[in-house]
Amino acid sequence: MVTHIVMFKLRGEADEVAAAASKFKAGLEALPAKIAELKSIEVFIDNSSVEGNWTLSLIARCDSYADLAVYAAHPAHLDCVAIIKPLVAERACVDAE
Repeated sequence: MVTHIVMFKLRGEADEVAAAASKFKAGLEALPAKIAELKSIEVFIDNSSVEGNWTLSLIARCDSYADLAVYAAHPAHLDCVAIIKPLVAERACVDAE
């Protein structure tokens, strides 16, 4: 099992960031029903307002790195990425078995 952990810091007006984060979360959470290779996904929005915290994080699980690549390139996933891409200030990722 491959665990894909990603964190994003978004920039922009607070209302714009909140709306994009919420739409991104909903879109990603719908992906396991659309992408067979994606076994599960959890998406978290930081609501603490603590300076320096990351805006969004996610934990996705696939059976293999090949399945992770299918998920990453899937059009439904790319549609979700497009929601936040203009707002991404930083991204950090760990993929591990």
